[in-house]
Amino acid sequence: MLVLGLTGGIATGKSTVATILSSSPYSLPLIDADMIAREVVLPDTQGYAKIVAHFAPNIPDLLLPPDEYGKRGLNRPVLGRYIFGNETERKVLNAIIHPEVRKAIFRKLVYHWLVSRADIVVLDIPLLFEAKFDLFCGVTMVVACTPDLQRERLLKRDGHVLTEKDVEQRIASQMPIDEKAQLADVVVWNNGGLDELNTKLAAAIASVRPSRLTKWIEWIPPLGLAMALACFIRRYFSTSGAREKKT
Repeated sequence: MLVLGLTGGIATGKSTVATILSSSPYSLPLIDADMIAREVVLPDTQGYAKIVAHFAPNIPDLLLPPDEYGKRGLNRPVLGRYIFGNETERKVLNAIIHPEVRKAIFRKLVYHWLVSRADIVVLDIPLLFEAKFDLFCGVTMVVACTPDLQRERLLKRDGHVLTEKDVEQRIASQMPIDEKAQLADVVVWNNGGLDELNTKLAAAIASVRPSRLTKWIEWIPPLGLAMALACFIRRYFSTSGAREKKT
C-alpha cells in the first residue's frame, strides 16, 4: 500500500486535488488530517483535557456554551487568535495535538493496509513537512501555484473577510510553496484550469501507482513492515539533509 502524502499552500488547490483523488475514477481512501485534528480535541478526549488545562487560565472564553448534552467544545477561532504570532504557545498546542493525530492516522493506515487492502491511501496534511509526517509516506505530492495566483485566489475566495494585509500574513505564516516543492517527490503545478489540473494529476498518479508485484509483497505483513521501515529510514536521511540546507 502506497501512502501518498498530499500537501500544498493556502489557495493553491490542495483541497480540490484531494476531492478529485477521493472521487471516481480514482476513488482513493482519503485520510484528512484537519478532520482528525478536530476529532482528537472533542470533549472527553485526552487532547481536549490537555488543551483546557494549559490554555483556559489565559483564555477566559476558550470554551463554547454547553450543547444539548452539556458538553462545552473548544472555541477554535478564539484559540487560533491567541496562538497566532505566539510561537511558544503555538508549539505547546502542536505538542498536544500532533501525537494524538499521529495515533489516529496510524490506526486508519493499518485498517486500509490489512482490511480495505487499498493500493494507494491519500494522507491530506497541510503541515506535512513542518510536522514531519512526510517520514511516514511512500511518496509526497505538493500542489503548487505561483505566488501572485495564490494571492489572487485567496482574495477571490475570502476577500469578503480578509484584507490584502491579512492575505499576506496568511501566506507568510506558512512554509513557502517553493520550499515545499523542493522537498516533495511530485509537484503538481495548478496554474491553469480544472481540465489542465486533471491531466497533470492523472499523469502524476500513473507515475507513482504501485506495481502488481509490489502490492503482493506489501500485503505480506512481515515484508510490508520491512518495506515501510526501509522507506522511513530512506526518507528520514534524505529529507533531513534537505532541511539542513535550508537552515
